[in-house]
Amino acid sequence: MICQNCQSANRQQAKFCKRCGFWLAPNCPFCNAVLPESALFCDQCGRQINSQTAIASQLSLVSPPAPSVASPTAVAEPSQPAPVVPRPASSAGPAPARPSASAQAASPSAAPPVVDSQLQQYIPKELMRKLDAARASGEMVGERRVVTMMFCDVKGSTAAAERLDPEDWTEIINGAFEYMIKPVYRYEGTVARLMGDAILAFFGAPIAHEDDPQRAILAGLEIVTGIQPYRAQIKGRHGIDFDVRVGINTGLVVVGAVGSDLRMEYTALGDAINLAARMEQTATPGTVQIAHDTYKLVKPLFEFEELGGVHVKGKTEPVPAYRALGRKVIAGRLRGIEGLHADLVGREAEVMALRGVIASLEHGVGGIVCVLSEAGMGKSRLIAELRRDVPVERVGDDPPGRLHWHETASLSYESNQP
Repeated sequence: MICQNCQSANRQQAKFCKRCGFWLAPNCPFCNAVLPESALFCDQCGRQINSQTAIASQLSLVSPPAPSVASPTAVAEPSQPAPVVPRPASSAGPAPARPSASAQAASPSAAPPVVDSQLQQYIPKELMRKLDAARASGEMVGERRVVTMMFCDVKGSTAAAERLDPEDWTEIINGAFEYMIKPVYRYEGTVARLMGDAILAFFGAPIAHEDDPQRAILAGLEIVTGIQPYRAQIKGRHGIDFDVRVGINTGLVVVGAVGSDLRMEYTALGDAINLAARMEQTATPGTVQIAHDTYKLVKPLFEFEELGGVHVKGKTEPVPAYRALGRKVIAGRLRGIEGLHADLVGREAEVMALRGVIASLEHGVGGIVCVLSEAGMGKSRLIAELRRDVPVERVGDDPPGRLHWHETASLSYESNQP
């Protein structure tokens, strides 16, 4: 069988080209319609026939919304082409088509196909390695986990779609997806689903960080500010105005491969994800709105506007909500209980070792000490105890030649590596 894309010879039974990954089978991979060998598009469902069916390998996460989870927005009308994952204008070749449910119905234990290069331009390589490791270790199997969930959708899409040609509107949504997806991956979140003109993202599954709520808010703020130039561009070109809104909540959910033998998807189930959807639905366009469970975890780090109780569907009482405005110039204390101090217990050996390092430093012997442990084991408290041991008169610019204490911090998502 000769590949029409690169003219390479393949086995007669091959479904994909061994050199370029082009779709070779006579059936549409989305609707299973029989196609002529020269077909580049399916004449039944209109989907593009190429190697981009492998896009479903994005953690097996991109899928239509499940009925059990509240969707924050209506899915695109059946008469409109399904939105596709955007790609930068500099990339050559046609844009990848969004996979349908039939292309995604795979067992969670099945080996995921290799993520193709067009998807990798949205996922940092380091994050891709972590996701592959999560698959291999079984961390994507259903489990109870505290996750920060973020819904983001395009407000005003229904009216805009009614005025525009479906192809023009699909192109606009594709461009919006680029501004919505990239910040999620930048902060090592996971895009769980594309839903018409909205996305659902997880921070804390399958990859977890101790600051996932903070990462989610930073991603949300970057989305609502970063999309503004694109919004102005679309308004000038098509005369329509739209904006995005973000809703965030943190809570205990069951996250993993959920479904039946007919269709599986990586999703989260529980009240927390429903509340995240309600936060997005009640948010003002161009803002990030969070629930109280997220607010209490990041209160010292961001400036917030208290919105009071918000009436949401499914809740008998108003739900406290907050609007994230931006980072604080000087972050407050994040760990420990406000106003409470207790003696450090069980770290005598570590404290003595650090005191020995300080004593050696006073005699001109420098060095590097690495303190490694899981989150919450007391690294920051240990350093604080050492800092308290260094007398005040030995810290600062005077007298010269004495000890100087400097502190800094680095974040994985702030790294700048090629």
